[in-house]
Amino acid sequence: MKLRLVGPGSGPEEGRLEVLHQGQWGTVCDDDFALQEATVACRQLGFEGALTWAHSAKYGSGEGPIWLDNVHCVGTESSLDQCGSNGWGVSDCTHSEDVGVVCNPQHHRGYVSERVSNALGPQDRRLEEVRLKPILASAKRQSPVTEGAVEVKYEGHWRQVCDQGWTRNNSRVVCGMLGFPSEAPVDSHHYR
Repeated sequence: MKLRLVGPGSGPEEGRLEVLHQGQWGTVCDDDFALQEATVACRQLGFEGALTWAHSAKYGSGEGPIWLDNVHCVGTESSLDQCGSNGWGVSDCTHSEDVGVVCNPQHHRGYVSERVSNALGPQDRRLEEVRLKPILASAKRQSPVTEGAVEVKYEGHWRQVCDQGWTRNNSRVVCGMLGFPSEAPVDSHHYR
């Protein structure tokens, strides 16, 4: 049984939860869905666990069958299909109730992602430290620094991060690591 996270506003570790069953992708209803169900789904996706879940199609309404409804997990299962439910395709939900999950971006030890994990540096060494190097004069006067070039500490040296393929989701992770609640748009022309 395969899972994926998709939908508008989704990223590698968050999105509408979809399940592949009988060769067709479908969704999961939010009825009775809670943190232990999200934890099982996130672990099945290769993450260490779940941060939270999202009800009422926060990541958009899916298409196709609603494969699972009233999912009940203990939280220790290795796969969502080991949890109780109404049975495959037995649901009284509409796609306005499609559930989403937000996984802890840390991967299992030994897990090889289909995508390159943002948390891993060269040779899969974890990048734990991140900072913002202020570039603009106005940013240099701020405390704490809220805008600047992203730098990571690697082998004892601070190095800048290339912006190719960078997304707002990446910014949100960096801001979270620095203790800020969210990211904000930035004028990238100043950083050319």
